[in-house]
Amino acid sequence: MTESMRAEMIEWQVRAADLQNSVERLREERDAARSSIDLLMHENASLEEKIHDQQSIIDRLRLHIAQGVEL
Repeated sequence: MTESMRAEMIEWQVRAADLQNSVERLREERDAARSSIDLLMHENASLEEKIHDQQSIIDRLRLHIAQGVEL
């Protein structure tokens, strides 16, 4: 194997290692993003439930007002 072939082989090994590091970093970022999405989806569901509960209260109050019920 010639010196230039060895140098090229080393260069390709370095590039491959860099790409592997990049892939690993992207996987970690993806996993962190997925965790954030899961937390946000849970929080969103909780907020939607609270909104539904509040809307029910508002609807009952409107009905009472429409019927002339004293609050």
